[in-house]
Amino acid sequence: MPSLRTWTKLRPLLWPVSLLYWVVAWCRNFFYNIGFFITRRVSVPVVSIGNLSVGGTGKTPAVIFIAQHLLNLGYKVGVVSRGYGRRSSGTILVSDGKHILADSDNTGDEPYLIASQLTTVPVLVDEDRYRGAATMITRFEPDVIILDDAFQHRGLTRDCDIVLLDASSPLSDYHIFPNGVLREHFGALKRANLVVWTRVDSRSPIPELKQRVAKLGIPQIHSEMEVNQQLIESATGDMIPAEQLQGERILAFCGIAQPLSFYHALIKLGLEPETVRYYPDHYHYSNDDIMYLSGLTEENRLTVVTTEKDAVKLDRDFLIDCRVYALRIKFCLTGQNLKTFQETLLQYLPLPKIISAAGEA
Repeated sequence: MPSLRTWTKLRPLLWPVSLLYWVVAWCRNFFYNIGFFITRRVSVPVVSIGNLSVGGTGKTPAVIFIAQHLLNLGYKVGVVSRGYGRRSSGTILVSDGKHILADSDNTGDEPYLIASQLTTVPVLVDEDRYRGAATMITRFEPDVIILDDAFQHRGLTRDCDIVLLDASSPLSDYHIFPNGVLREHFGALKRANLVVWTRVDSRSPIPELKQRVAKLGIPQIHSEMEVNQQLIESATGDMIPAEQLQGERILAFCGIAQPLSFYHALIKLGLEPETVRYYPDHYHYSNDDIMYLSGLTEENRLTVVTTEKDAVKLDRDFLIDCRVYALRIKFCLTGQNLKTFQETLLQYLPLPKIISAAGEA
């Protein structure tokens, strides 16, 4: 795999591929816009959480936050995801809102993590978003469906499209893949109802990009990724203060789109890793990987820390034997940003049944 420096040098040479990618994306959107490709609607409001880039922008923590926010307002919520990276196809029920019913291999790491944290919310995966949404409605009758990572999946009508942009990404990233990281041209944001800048705790959004969003007339707000001060002991689910591991020799590893964000989060907690291993996003850890990490841990007497997303994919014996700790990252909105988010979202949703009933009383 080429180094970041080599990749940066190669990027300008990839513009012909980027041009082809852009043409395909433009044609696809054009056929949807003129109605040649069919977009179907379901009987309940649909909120999509997506992005423009091929890298991670914090969608999973955002889905968890938004679902919990809607639950607190009195809505009955269901989550539908494609289940990227799963070793299955078709409709798979991850959770019925009471029990987790499938493993991360068959559901994908992110839907499994969503189901683990939203213990009262049904979650299912389906590459056909319309079929998945229709199944969710038939089985659980939610008031609202949240679509995970669905901005480019236009076969299902959305009532509200929320798009996340990573404030920590450099301007050079904002070109069409593979010359940059964009799945679509920046102008595709005109389909969005709200733009959320993520990781503003690390860096402010680039003014030029904020101006481009403003010219499209799309409301935009800032969010932060809050690092939990407690780590999860993965085998038991127990929480311990991160400071309890300060001074220990740490092996940190992860398979996420933005691995440096994990490393920096550990540094903020006062945990400076002695050994670091990075794997591709959505990586499936093999038996050889587990044996390697176990040997590394035992030989050097290291304490293991990974992300919550990675921990759900690891062998339970490894979690127990090596006492693996997981880092939790939370999506956070406060103040005017939270107010704008709620006002925008509620424009597209009916009053929740709890509030309606209270008003009728």
